[in-house]
Amino acid sequence: MSHSCRKQPVPVVILNWNGIDDTLRCVDHLLASRGTDFRAVVVDNASNGDEYERLTEYFERDPSVEIRRNERNLGFARGVNRILVELLENQSERPEYVALLNNDAFPEPDWLMSLVQTAERFRAGAVTSCMLREDDPALLDNAGHVFLNTGEVLPRGAGRPASRFDEQTNVTGVCGGACLLRLDMLAEIGIFDEFYTTGYEDAELGLRAMRAGYTQVYEPNARVRHKIGASIDKIRDKDFAVALQVNINYAYFKLMPWAVITWNMPWILVKQVVMLLVPGLIGRWRLLRVQWAALAGSIRVAPRILSARRQSGPRRLSTIALVRRQSFFLPFYTRYFIRFVIGRRQTIFERWE
Repeated sequence: MSHSCRKQPVPVVILNWNGIDDTLRCVDHLLASRGTDFRAVVVDNASNGDEYERLTEYFERDPSVEIRRNERNLGFARGVNRILVELLENQSERPEYVALLNNDAFPEPDWLMSLVQTAERFRAGAVTSCMLREDDPALLDNAGHVFLNTGEVLPRGAGRPASRFDEQTNVTGVCGGACLLRLDMLAEIGIFDEFYTTGYEDAELGLRAMRAGYTQVYEPNARVRHKIGASIDKIRDKDFAVALQVNINYAYFKLMPWAVITWNMPWILVKQVVMLLVPGLIGRWRLLRVQWAALAGSIRVAPRILSARRQSGPRRLSTIALVRRQSFFLPFYTRYFIRFVIGRRQTIFERWE
């Protein structure tokens, strides 16, 4: 068998940015993997100090770990895209899959094998992991994505007992913090949209994969423990919170057919009015500021959204099929009301200084 025909190891892409202790722990966990050939591609995203040198020294004797360095911090989408472009361009030795793993996510030994086996079984375009909370592994951080009829993509199962999510199931997207992507799918639908820097790029990619008819699966045996916020908290500020809401609007209005948007517009308008008015009535001033700033930001990027609609990739699902893939917002919003309004917890749009 020629080298070009031999099955290639799965590249596992890990970005490091001022988080070397987590990164070393993450890669050490990955190196304990069994059942699947892989190579770790660790990319230092222009960390401060000597983190690149320390990574190089730590793994210099391990041929299964490759250390890269970006001259500036490219964020998640651009940082990962550099590796994806290389993989897609290497036609002779292109692997079938690529795995993405946050540097603050610590995989169990069967993590990668479980992802690959599920991808093979279902011919899936993407497989997402059972991401458990590092501080309480009985609770989920993420079990794939849910697509609401109000336009947003939410983490499935966040904060709920992991025991309730113990079966394989189709999802509408995968979390970029611990997932497997089929490279043939990326060759067709494209890589991460570089409108994004860090945040929501995986949700947008999942919507593109769904539109194109690719199967996306949650695999409960692909388990990782995730230090929630360890990476994002380094960049969390008001601008990040505003950008996250703009990102949600960008993805929805870029990718959904006008018929789907029209069908859902009553619920979208109700959500928008509530988010623009209710925070002021209950004294949530940070949330109010972010929502109004995000509305202005979404209006400013409207021309870019319209342009992006013309280059949004293949669509195989009908309007009816897309509507059926959505989940009705009310159960999710009820849980959020109990948690964030009655429970007075901060939303993701308020956790900034």
